[in-house]
Amino acid sequence: MTPRPVYLRTPGRATGSRLLDNSELSALTGTSPEAILRLTGIRTRSYAPFEDEVTLAVRAAEDLFRRLSGPRRPDFLLAATTTPRSFIPSTAARISSCLYPDGGPPAMDVGGSCAAFMTGLFTARSLVASGMAREILLVNTERKTGHVCPVHTPETALLFGDAASAAWISADPEGPGPAFLLRDIRIGADGRNASLITYAPDPETGRKILAMDGPALFRQAVRTLSREIGFLLRDHGLLPGEAGACLLHQANGRILDGIASRLGLPPERIPRTVSVYGNTSSASLGITLGEFLEKSQDPPPGPLVLGAIGGGITWGVGLLEPA
Repeated sequence: MTPRPVYLRTPGRATGSRLLDNSELSALTGTSPEAILRLTGIRTRSYAPFEDEVTLAVRAAEDLFRRLSGPRRPDFLLAATTTPRSFIPSTAARISSCLYPDGGPPAMDVGGSCAAFMTGLFTARSLVASGMAREILLVNTERKTGHVCPVHTPETALLFGDAASAAWISADPEGPGPAFLLRDIRIGADGRNASLITYAPDPETGRKILAMDGPALFRQAVRTLSREIGFLLRDHGLLPGEAGACLLHQANGRILDGIASRLGLPPERIPRTVSVYGNTSSASLGITLGEFLEKSQDPPPGPLVLGAIGGGITWGVGLLEPA
């Protein structure tokens, strides 16, 4: 059976109630605001002091439903987070109970760390293309600021923010707003580098906080995403310059610069939201794609490249084109 085409609509998104700027973090970490900007490309990061990952997810889904002209009930609800309040019940089940209080669709969590927008798209596309589902809601939601420590792991405290995105994946190209064909989605992993970013106990409180080997993670991210995007474009007979834009997980500005350099793309061909929202983990690519599509006056001049890499090490790349 020939797989049926699968389409994506402009993602909805939700950010925290305030933006945490570099001067505030400088007072906690001892790193100057100028040095933070130089090291990360971040000026502010999204901060949700009073909302958990489920509340952010529901807000993102409601934003998506407004774009789709009203609430929708999918055949599946997929959710991804690296900051779950609980494993039982799952984050997907908790989101479903809020969106569909009278009983919702099958709901399950997907993994992939910061690459989970791509692993979620891969899963959703597979379900729809095979005929097992027709419409899927994919939610990526993160409350990262609750899992960093400016004293013991300042390298992560400088980076991470809180946010959520919600995407609608469907077999139907018709409907409100533009639809984009998911032309190709590829995912991968390399467990040999799993230790580059992990949770570790806070030396004082014992709570789990994010710790990472920044230089090694930078090299791995630039090398892997540049390579995988190159393979993707080659297999579709495309050069990097023929892409309408290259939308990437917003890990930090230096990684985006490194990938742009390796692909031979000017920096403006890689849209950025990291300077405003910080690294919002699995939500960042959906947010960046949503903002890019919303601001674009015309259809992109070429296919859109998607790419993300996260702890694990996991990664995903993809190709979108206007339906």
